[in-house]
Formats: sequence, C-alpha cells, structure tokens
Amino acid sequence: MNAAPGNLGGVSLVAVTGISGAGKSAVCRELRRRGFDAHDTDEHENAVWVNRTTGEETAAAGADERSRPGWLDDQEWRVVPSKVQALVARADGRLVFLCGSTANEQEVWHLFSRVIYLAIDEQTLRDRLASRRSNDFGKAPHELEAILSWHQVGEADYREFGAVVVDATLPLHEVVDQVLDAAA
Repeated sequence: MNAAPGNLGGVSLVAVTGISGAGKSAVCRELRRRGFDAHDTDEHENAVWVNRTTGEETAAAGADERSRPGWLDDQEWRVVPSKVQALVARADGRLVFLCGSTANEQEVWHLFSRVIYLAIDEQTLRDRLASRRSNDFGKAPHELEAILSWHQVGEADYREFGAVVVDATLPLHEVVDQVLDAAA
C-alpha cells in the first residue's frame, strides 16, 4: 500500500473496493439507480487483463481461458490510469465513484479523495461467489483459491492504508447508505 488518498481540492473521486464477491458491482448499480455517477472496473473500458511479464494488454479473457491453472499467475486485472484521471476531471467537485478491485490500484490511489473497502466474512464470500450470475470470476478452483488468499489480508491491509471499512454483509441499501456517508 503506497500513497494514501489525498484531498484534491473539491474533487470527489471515491474508490469503492473489496474482494471479488464483496458487492462492488451491486453497490455501483445502486449508486447509479440513486442518480450518482458511478463506474465499475468490471466494465472493460476501465480495466484490462495484462500479462505480468510483458506488461502488454491481453485479449479479453472468458471463463474458459481463465479456468486454465496458472492463468492468474501470468495475468492480472489492472485499472487504466488514464481512465481514472479522466474521472478526476469529470468529477469537478461532485461525487464520482469508481467501484472495483485491480492489481495496480495503488498506482492511482493518490487520485481518490476517499477509499472505501467493502468487508465480508469468508462464508459470505464463498456463498456469493458460488451463487452469483453476473460474473463468473471465482467459479474455477484456482480462482477461488486466489480470492480466498487475497481475502485473508485484504481488510487489514486497507485498514492500515486508511480506507473506510464498510460491512458489506448488510442489506444493499444499508451498505450504499454507509458508502455515501463515508464519501461525504
């Protein structure tokens, strides 16, 4: 965890992050429903798969490609820094949200006025990954193993970094209310 989010002089770009299955995309949809400008890193214009060795963008990967053991050792999901900078310009003093988790998010944390971490327990995580239909990441055994290992350190790392931690096991409307309170 490198740079902490800063006060950007009225810019209110807020990161909503957490482990896969924590509810980031659901929070994003609910923020949009409530009229907020919210963006999801799962939407491919905001983030891309990148080869860890070459740094080159990888063609869009479906579940079949990602199900190959070792794939996550070779590839990582990265936010596109220029897209985050564009959101900063778009914010212009009003709340804009970027919801998602990427391998390189620490590169752009200095652009956020606040980072909010959605925390869930391991059983809720397992249940959500097994039952979700909107995203297949975490269905393959090696993906689940990676997510569970990230989960073990995620909340502590983000607390140390200074993120506001929100209990994402609550009903969605309550989670979003807490996100909005933390962003204000």
